[in-house]
Amino acid sequence: MESYNDYNEPLFNNENEDKENFGDIDNEIKSSIREGFISKVFGIVAYQMIILFTFVFFGYTFPTLRLWLLTSRLMLIISFIISIILLLLPIASPNIFRKVPLNYIILTIFTLSYSWWIAAFVVIYTKQTVLLALFLTIVLTISLSIYAIKTNNDITILGGTLFSSLILFIITGIIFMFISIPLFNILSIYGGLVLFSIYLIYDIQLIVGNKSHQFGEDDYILAALNLYLDIISLFIRILSIVGEKER
Repeated sequence: MESYNDYNEPLFNNENEDKENFGDIDNEIKSSIREGFISKVFGIVAYQMIILFTFVFFGYTFPTLRLWLLTSRLMLIISFIISIILLLLPIASPNIFRKVPLNYIILTIFTLSYSWWIAAFVVIYTKQTVLLALFLTIVLTISLSIYAIKTNNDITILGGTLFSSLILFIITGIIFMFISIPLFNILSIYGGLVLFSIYLIYDIQLIVGNKSHQFGEDDYILAALNLYLDIISLFIRILSIVGEKER
């Protein structure tokens, strides 16, 4: 004789299978959302790079603009102040980079201001050495990104240490702006290269989201800004090493 359990056993098995299926679907949805987030971040960084390269290209193409970049201290000061203010906005309003379209407006203003400041530094050097520094930066960025994704080491747990090191690096740099010590300049360049290389790995892992900590899906502007600043910081220091100034 068939028992009550005989009739219900398939039902329980189906329920377990449904739970497994729902779990798989949920993981697929989360994976799809993360992939969309990653694509958006890299798309924003590409947009920022295009603006920067446009400034540098025009700086080399038009002598009048190049002269303005090199001699206009007022524009340098204004662009620097705007960049710093916009970077500090999240301290006053933590969710400001999550508000559309305000976040895109802030991003564009920051990128324009920062691009002027960086272009003024870049056009001092010859085109050949700028292209060499760009090539080395691309190679280093790709290599560090692959390492960040493939490694089992969780760099996201070092957020506090990295931030403290960055603050110390900035304060020391400000102090030695008024004290000329050649050895410190060398240490600053190579120390910055190491620091921002680690920061790049850290931010890539936060973006990919496969470690202890990660960016939220609404933090695409903040993630893009961090990655953009990492890459530009590496480029500036590589250019300082291999760059040859125009005579």
